[in-house]
Amino acid sequence: MEWFTREAILVLILGSVFAFLLTYTFEYLIKHTDKLQFQKNTKRYLRLPILYRLAGFFLISLVPILLLGDTYFTFQKNGIFSFPDPILCLVSFLLFLAGTLLIFYCKNYRIVLEKDAILSEGVFRKHKRLFWKDIQSVRFERSTFFLNDGKNQIEVVSLLSGFEIFLSALEESVAPDLYEDAFRKYKKFLRKS
Repeated sequence: MEWFTREAILVLILGSVFAFLLTYTFEYLIKHTDKLQFQKNTKRYLRLPILYRLAGFFLISLVPILLLGDTYFTFQKNGIFSFPDPILCLVSFLLFLAGTLLIFYCKNYRIVLEKDAILSEGVFRKHKRLFWKDIQSVRFERSTFFLNDGKNQIEVVSLLSGFEIFLSALEESVAPDLYEDAFRKYKKFLRKS
């Protein structure tokens, strides 16, 4: 067994420890994102968990690793310095773009629950405000609640930290006949996932 060397055992142990630490760090960050939300007077802010921002930084950090790794292995193989493969450059660009979008989306997207209204603040869309009393329909589709007042629509994704606060605010502020069907679909969605 050639692969069963000291170096291989060391790599396996260190890789396992790294994976273990990474897993529990992400779990900690997901659980404690709710504690990082600000509460000022009657406003509550719902944001995506920090894990998504970290995933964005991870994707961006993969770019130099891929490009430098390809350059290094090509040099080791041929003895000639050459630029990375064009397909790898395209993949790196897509990773960088996805990471940047994740970071900006996590930083700027939030739902603000106010006493008399709900406000959606996003990166690529206008800020939308719906007054609780003006909401005409509430529906749930594919892990998202859609609130509509006839003119505007706000989407509230169930991935947001503090999502339970939104559900209780919806129950307190909107007539039950508007949200009962959406809650039923949401509970069915929870059972499936």
